[in-house]
Amino acid sequence: MWVTLVAMTLANSMILVDQTAVPLASPDVVRDLDANIDLGQWLLTANILPLAALMVAGGRLGDLLGLRRVFIAGAVIFLCSTALAGAAQDMAWMIAVRATQGVGAALMMPTAMAIVSAVFPAERRGTALGILAGGSAFFAALGPVLGGVLTSIDWRLVFWINVPLAALTIVLTLAFTPALRTGGERRPIDWPGVASFGIAIAALIFGITQGQPQGWGSAQTLLPLAIGAGSLVIFVWIEHRAAAPLVDFRLFRHLNFLASNISQVLAGMIELGLGFLLPFFLLLVIGVDPAVAGLALIPGTIPIVLAGPLAGRAFDRIGGRIPLVAGFLVLALSGVVLAIGAGEQTVWALVPGLLLQGAGLGIVLTVNDPTGLTAVPESDRGQAAGMINTAEQMGGALGIAGLTALELGYYYHQLFADLAERGFRPTEAQIDKVREFILEAEQRGLSQVSESRVVRRVVDLIVDLHVDAFQITFYATAAIGLLGAIACFVLVRRTPRVAEGPIFSRRSRWIYANVGSSPGLTKHPPDTP
Repeated sequence: MWVTLVAMTLANSMILVDQTAVPLASPDVVRDLDANIDLGQWLLTANILPLAALMVAGGRLGDLLGLRRVFIAGAVIFLCSTALAGAAQDMAWMIAVRATQGVGAALMMPTAMAIVSAVFPAERRGTALGILAGGSAFFAALGPVLGGVLTSIDWRLVFWINVPLAALTIVLTLAFTPALRTGGERRPIDWPGVASFGIAIAALIFGITQGQPQGWGSAQTLLPLAIGAGSLVIFVWIEHRAAAPLVDFRLFRHLNFLASNISQVLAGMIELGLGFLLPFFLLLVIGVDPAVAGLALIPGTIPIVLAGPLAGRAFDRIGGRIPLVAGFLVLALSGVVLAIGAGEQTVWALVPGLLLQGAGLGIVLTVNDPTGLTAVPESDRGQAAGMINTAEQMGGALGIAGLTALELGYYYHQLFADLAERGFRPTEAQIDKVREFILEAEQRGLSQVSESRVVRRVVDLIVDLHVDAFQITFYATAAIGLLGAIACFVLVRRTPRVAEGPIFSRRSRWIYANVGSSPGLTKHPPDTP
């Protein structure tokens, strides 16, 4: 079971490192493949869309067809796609294999979590899931470090480094992981649910990612958001009528599982949102090159290694409520400390905030998975894991889009207001020159880019306004952390609770019931006096 844990942790780590390392490599990819700079965002978007859209389906397939079988299928798809991404010769090729890479990851992530939950006994399950989540969070935080260092050598290494690791994962899984065959009646796959849910999640995430570059009121943003919302309504309608639904909404009666999904959205907003933005602060404000920017983020990874295993053991002893509340409070504090440190415009001033952020993420992401999975029946842990992982990807998309929109929205508003006060009204040509300078600074670091006469007039203002904008963004992450602490304090208990009554209905009636260490769903109404 320990070798299985190593294989599953390696699998999840590869996927998350891939997500957090690619943003630093994307400028070099775009340049080497002679692509338009606007296509750079698709290196991440093309991967996230199928990953988030198919995660629940991947978990349900594991429940129906066998967890190991589905995991291996996903790992093979991921390996082949990653190798092809490293060999890409044009942007269409790259975007296509990034999408298939996301499909493979969608089969791997939920089944990996369910496999670990299945092979470990109940008394050690929290520790094992904690190691899985903590290890994955550590390598996710390490992604920008690896991305910066490997990109300084050759951007293709960012992808190729995962090929031997994926092969090792497959070998270890085949050799040491039991088949974990599903028992009971073989149920059909809910293909209408798979299609409607996939369209809903993909459209919503695509719409969110278009908000900042295209404008939140533009057709490019509103149309996919409307399609996503409509598909989500259709999905709920289908699931309530399906004989074997893709998502059993009764799982949300398990309040620890409900809390785990809420927690994962909020933690994902901070983890992936700041994972995307912090390298740009280092490159554009402090001015270091990409390799140094990656190394500067190492302090955020160290506490995850230390906090993860300790938090997993704490869950086994005291449950998830105290660790989750404490972890989110630490994340809230980290946002405040990062905001204060940002004003100094040095790498060292960010270190205290990065250490606190790593500690908070290490606690929350380690404890969140066992809190949710141990609250649902064993036969549903594949889809439950898919739902928790989907929540993280949704949170990540919200964090990247929302925090980026907040930072850039404040920056642009103040920039043109300050320029107008100075009596400087730039022409379109001057705006284009400054925009090109900023894009180059985000690729190479501010200190590595030569300044034109136009840029020299405004560069200090640009940097100062970005500092202010990032400070507001860091304070926003503190508010997200505080919201997470409140949600976990209200919902999570050491002994899982089940709420009886129809879900999403006017007849809903909530009661709490102790259900022991292996909770099951009951259709019997509570006794009434």
